[in-house]
Amino acid sequence: MGDVFTDSASFLGALSDSYTNAFDDAVPGASPDLSYSSGGYSYTVSADGPVLGGLYNDTGLISTNNATDGILVTFTSGNVTAVGGNFWATDILVFPTGTDVTITLSDGTSESFVSTGPSDFRGFTSDIAIDSIFIDAIDDVTGTPYWATMDNLIVGTAVPTPGAAALLGLAGLGATRRRRA
Repeated sequence: MGDVFTDSASFLGALSDSYTNAFDDAVPGASPDLSYSSGGYSYTVSADGPVLGGLYNDTGLISTNNATDGILVTFTSGNVTAVGGNFWATDILVFPTGTDVTITLSDGTSESFVSTGPSDFRGFTSDIAIDSIFIDAIDDVTGTPYWATMDNLIVGTAVPTPGAAALLGLAGLGATRRRRA
């Protein structure tokens, strides 16, 4: 597990390399899974949930076709240790709502917050590879449905934390000492 960021500048400062996808090529309307590869990172974006209604995109953003589904980003390159972006909840007309969004990473990290709109940012770093991220818009207590929505997805490599770097250094020193003995 690593750190959680609420602003993109601090998040980008914690990365040694990254790629941002603004989804400018997203065609409005219903969509099957989308696959992307750039900058040495590759991933698939899909809808995941009880209905599996697929994705539903608007210009420059990704959402789901069914409110009970969330957005699942599965990293296929095996080298992603940082992921972030703009994550928020929308209504059926793709207008922002003020409701809870929960983001869950494959390493067990989970973050919930009240989304206000497309400027909401969350970023995550990890000491191990991140296999996936799941974004879910939580329906309110009256049953009003909300759709998970994302834009400006950033995938990258986190700068190792000082503790992790020190452990790697000690491991290397131990290996060197064993070879000399």
